[in-house]
Amino acid sequence: MAWIIIGIVLVAAIGPIFWLLPSKRDRIQGQLRAAARHAGLVVEIADVPKVDARAEERVSAGGKPRDATIDCVAYRLALPRRMPNAPAWLLLRSGRENRYLTGWTTLSPPSQLPAQQAAYWRDIAPVVNGLPGGCTAVEADTRHVSWYGRERLDGDSPETVVAGIRDGLQAIGKLHRELDRDVPSDSP
Repeated sequence: MAWIIIGIVLVAAIGPIFWLLPSKRDRIQGQLRAAARHAGLVVEIADVPKVDARAEERVSAGGKPRDATIDCVAYRLALPRRMPNAPAWLLLRSGRENRYLTGWTTLSPPSQLPAQQAAYWRDIAPVVNGLPGGCTAVEADTRHVSWYGRERLDGDSPETVVAGIRDGLQAIGKLHRELDRDVPSDSP
């Protein structure tokens, strides 16, 4: 009988310690975020609008509007300088179609698009579609390019996933640097 009591006391004392240990998902997230910081990306907790939200996700039972968002993580690549003439947009993965990219949508029209929009989107499409890790949104701004996602490995190592994200963001940044350089300085 004494051994049963001792066993219960030990389980009660040690059990919470095991509960505090990180889960496999937590360890993967930690590895991805450490690899991203090591690769020069800024890691932030973020949320993006959920464009394919159901009605109950948009309005409560009491009739109050809700913000339908997806909780995710942003990996941001800072651009070497501000590029005021480069395109700025936020693409969200969606089943809705738009005139820019199949499988992606925007909530507001992109700004500063080049005159040859079809060629621009043709160059952007393979980069955006090839981003790994459960990408849910991609953003290009005058100061940074960002990947938003749920941090999935899909059978790859954290370093491989982060390298794919970094390479994709760098490719978009390089294209935007070229576009920003091509715009005459006297344009608005």
